[in-house]
Amino acid sequence: MNSRTELSSAGPSGLGKIVIVGAGPAGLLLALMLGQQGIPVTVLEAWGRLDERLRATQYGTPATRVFRKAGVLDEIRAAGIERFPSISWRKVDPEQTRITGIDLTVTKDEPDRTTVLPLNLLLKILLEHCKRQSSIEVKFEHKVIEVGQNESKAWADAVMPSNERKRFEGDYVIGCDGASSTVRQQLFGRNWPGITWDHSLLVQNVFYDGFTEHGWSGGNYMIDPNHWGLIAERGKGGLWRVTYGDIGGLTHEQYLKRREEHFEAMFPGHPKPDQYRVEQTDQFRIHNRCVEKMRVGRILLAADAAHVCNPFGGYGLMVGVLDIDGLTDCLIGMHQRKVGDEILDKYAEIRREKFLNYVEPRSIKNMNRLRAQNPDSALRDDKFLQILAHLEKDPEEAKAFLLKFSSIEHDFKQYYII
Repeated sequence: MNSRTELSSAGPSGLGKIVIVGAGPAGLLLALMLGQQGIPVTVLEAWGRLDERLRATQYGTPATRVFRKAGVLDEIRAAGIERFPSISWRKVDPEQTRITGIDLTVTKDEPDRTTVLPLNLLLKILLEHCKRQSSIEVKFEHKVIEVGQNESKAWADAVMPSNERKRFEGDYVIGCDGASSTVRQQLFGRNWPGITWDHSLLVQNVFYDGFTEHGWSGGNYMIDPNHWGLIAERGKGGLWRVTYGDIGGLTHEQYLKRREEHFEAMFPGHPKPDQYRVEQTDQFRIHNRCVEKMRVGRILLAADAAHVCNPFGGYGLMVGVLDIDGLTDCLIGMHQRKVGDEILDKYAEIRREKFLNYVEPRSIKNMNRLRAQNPDSALRDDKFLQILAHLEKDPEEAKAFLLKFSSIEHDFKQYYII
């Protein structure tokens, strides 16, 4: 096996190269925001292409603020759907009775309003922007198998299809390689505290005229112990994303056989299979986990490589985007000599605390709101739904609620020494 080393290109007045493992949304966004500041970045991706699985699609105000900062929000909006007027919570009954919801049109003129675009299309936008930056190189089919460090540098060893092994060195290595992160496993082995739920998520792209015919729009959370999930507009031309939970332990074929029952119960009009078209289906386990440390020396973790949660409420990608925004500000501050590397400890501690104190409990409440309460008494028993019912009567208060500075955000620039 041949072995070569790519050396760090240390700059005279700031950071040298940053090595990022993973070309998902976190890795590409971090590369773009660093590259825009002239910081050399190499992104290593095991796959030969961008991820095309059915993942995140809806991005709330904290995430859109970061996309605007990165200069990609306008393109995301142009590629996505502007018509996303509301989010509703419904019963799974003969009429799919609406319980309450929130009107998103109150923010229609705001630059940081919610936007919708399937993640695979967002990744293409991020990659194209990275290609325009001379300081960024993205290397597909470079599977990282080992990371290491010493006092002056960190490195990632990658294997290519030819079995050639190559070392990439930099000032820091950032693991953005998702829930099955090699970087995390190199640091902590199998130690990843948390739980895996005894459920599977079935996620599919669906075309069904009945949604529009029955007056559905936006996002629709379904509350029911057997048929719980989210049905939402997700693309142009009548594309909807249907996500629901099912019992664990079945084969993929068994899950697909059960899908007809779920769709008939959850969809307005209770259609049979010949009345809708499923274009893509993916299946996922549900986890809530977080590492004990997001920094070990010159190696750091971000987004799903550090922590994961169930997708209900949109926290998964949003918290990853906020990790990247915070880490970017920390590294740029170091590059501009406004702060020392102790700010990376603040990043690691604060972003982990945000997940454990806010994201994890809220995401669990969001999932349990759908699967573990009586839909007939949900509005009476659920304080969050009561808040939404109140906001429906006050558009200005609803607008403030949607645009407020979230408790999961954090400004790391406050630690700069100007």
